[in-house]
Amino acid sequence: MDLNKLPARSLRKLRKDGVGAFLSEGRDVLIQDLFLYRIVYKQFLEQKVGVLTRDEIYEQEHCFIFDESREAIRFKGSAGFRGVDHPKEYTSGDRFVCEFSNATLLGPIGPGLTDQGTVIADTVGTPPLVPRRTGVSIAQSMTANGIRPTLNALRDEVTPDQRIGTATLAVSPWNNYYHWTVECLLRARLLEKYGDETGTYPTLLVPKERPSWMDESLQLLAYSGEIAGLGSGIIEVETLVVPTFPDPIPRECFWIRDRMRANVESNDDHGERIFVSRGDATVRRIANRDAVQRVLDYHDIDTYVLGELSVKEQVELFSDAELVLGPHGAGLTNILYGTDLIVIELFGDKTMTTFDRLAENLGHDYRYLQCEQDGLDIRVDVDQLEEILQDALENNC
Repeated sequence: MDLNKLPARSLRKLRKDGVGAFLSEGRDVLIQDLFLYRIVYKQFLEQKVGVLTRDEIYEQEHCFIFDESREAIRFKGSAGFRGVDHPKEYTSGDRFVCEFSNATLLGPIGPGLTDQGTVIADTVGTPPLVPRRTGVSIAQSMTANGIRPTLNALRDEVTPDQRIGTATLAVSPWNNYYHWTVECLLRARLLEKYGDETGTYPTLLVPKERPSWMDESLQLLAYSGEIAGLGSGIIEVETLVVPTFPDPIPRECFWIRDRMRANVESNDDHGERIFVSRGDATVRRIANRDAVQRVLDYHDIDTYVLGELSVKEQVELFSDAELVLGPHGAGLTNILYGTDLIVIELFGDKTMTTFDRLAENLGHDYRYLQCEQDGLDIRVDVDQLEEILQDALENNC
């Protein structure tokens, strides 16, 4: 989070969501991020926390390898962008599901720990994200459960608040639409392979306090096992089942596209042209909205505030789309549900490969436009937008 923009963003949060959400975000930034993560964890704990890496996980005794995969995955940051010479990459590794007996979960988001108190990397994130996310999740455990109980768990001095049987962690530090869809729902793919192989479908542990759209997406996903909420506490797990954390790779993207689309209606004409508005967001709105609207009208592009649509409606909308245009944000996750899309992403001062990677996995035509940062928002050069739209539409006729 950019601390220089924090006051302006907090004011928008207050106006949009009220005092409760404002105070909650303030607590997260001041206590969890600034004190527990940046000071307590980074200064005193980071070098003492053991991590079982992805390569070490699938060498464990009770591990099932379901898909061989040595695909090159580009980093999510700007260094992994296709427009960069020699983009920064890592190797995905084989897709596995591993069992860990007498494991521990630090609620409400993890990490999962071995019976020796070692962090299991794929309960936290992909290889490039593990170092930071380990600290973020431990900081959240210290916030929710207290510093001493968290440290005791990391030392394998566990006094659990709860005991459960066979389960899988499916939560993220950030409960937005992207992280939930790509990092949590996608884990069901390997879990169902594991269930078909063993006859046991682990209980999927999802956020205890969750919005209704998460429940709706779980209904569309139709996971074969049970689903339970995970809150705060130190939880002892008889068998923690750990699938490869989604990178994601193409087969994962196609799986969730087909799985979700199987439960919605589509007219299959692929004619929708969509502008993903961020009018209900606190950052990355379009500063020169009137000028941009004239371009949208000329190209018959309809504007949607996705927060006003159900998950089912979003899947249906994007499955029928021809073109998707919008600022960087979680709403673009829905390009997962399209076929042969044109995707045009608008960036401000920060460029991320998040949706470039999804588009590449699915074979979409992806382009982006670098825009001027205007405070919390972005200002679009409408001439450049017109040029990129015309070129994209002419080349995809």
